[in-house]
Amino acid sequence: MRLLFVARAMNGMAGGLERMIVTIMNEMVRRGHEVALLSWDREDAEAFYPITSEIHWYKLHTGDASRKANVLTRLQRVPKIRRSVSHFSPNVIICFQGGPFRAMLSYTAGMGIPLIAAERTAPTLYEHANNAWSKRKEHFSFRFAKQITVQFDRYRDYYPKALQKLIVETPNPVSEAIEFSVTGAANQQGRFTLLSVGRLSFQKNYQALIRAFSLLADRFLDWDLKIVGEGEDRASLQEIINASPNLRGRVFLTGTTSDVASAYVSSNLFCLPSRWEGFPNALAEALAHGLPSVGYADCAGVYDLIEHGETGLLADGNGSPDSLSKALGELMIDHDRRTEMGSRARLSMRQYLPSACLDRWENVLKHAAN
Repeated sequence: MRLLFVARAMNGMAGGLERMIVTIMNEMVRRGHEVALLSWDREDAEAFYPITSEIHWYKLHTGDASRKANVLTRLQRVPKIRRSVSHFSPNVIICFQGGPFRAMLSYTAGMGIPLIAAERTAPTLYEHANNAWSKRKEHFSFRFAKQITVQFDRYRDYYPKALQKLIVETPNPVSEAIEFSVTGAANQQGRFTLLSVGRLSFQKNYQALIRAFSLLADRFLDWDLKIVGEGEDRASLQEIINASPNLRGRVFLTGTTSDVASAYVSSNLFCLPSRWEGFPNALAEALAHGLPSVGYADCAGVYDLIEHGETGLLADGNGSPDSLSKALGELMIDHDRRTEMGSRARLSMRQYLPSACLDRWENVLKHAAN
């Protein structure tokens, strides 16, 4: 098959979406398919995650990929996209997220190429970050998809009945860890680490985690909080830390890293305080490394990965520092319970081994192409 993957921006992007695109593309090349990537990036764009050399990357170099395009920019993109698509002549086009899907639906009109709408977040995002018009617009456009991929089958229920027959579950692959966290033991300095990994953004809601840790800091003097990631909320988060005497020197915004596995292995507990998710890669990886984890019970994706009382705890609601601190405190105080949960967490992620998940993706692509 000839497979064209489409994303809005890939330049230096270190998120779970970009990593998943690269993982699927590289694996499809390994399985003998011809693969290309199309994005709105500049010509000098470089992907954060390594893309195999067999993949041709079409970069539009028209407008700013990080901003919503105006009408003129969209018109300028039309001939470039149609030339790129014609040049590669794909059997199927895989569009990650609703925006690129709607764009490609209009840009490739009349070309007769099936499009897959690859959703990477739960539809609950509209409860937090969008409006009813955006939701209706997206659902209407998805009627023209050959298939719609979602990360958990229960997300199907969030969509109109007319779309449900197009939906197929494609969970993210989770590799088995090589090393594992020793969750019950302090490090050489006698300290314990509460870890989170994710973009410093509204979605991830790190204000709630930092405020929850502040409620616990005086009680757990041998614990630190480390947040691995970068994003637009860095300055506001740092202000919260600087303004709280019990947080200074104990809460660290470390930026991104290419060796996140070391962060998992050297930590004792994981927390993802997101408002919404799709399939949260960082949470899945933490569990695979044997880290018991905490998140909100009303957060899609988090609820689906954490088995409450078995592999971690789900805090009541969505966004409350008080309920989050209560759940965290239960596990921070109990070293034996963290160890037991960590062992079960490792086993729970085996259902998402890469071979099985990527087989699902290949089957979806074959079905759409035919």
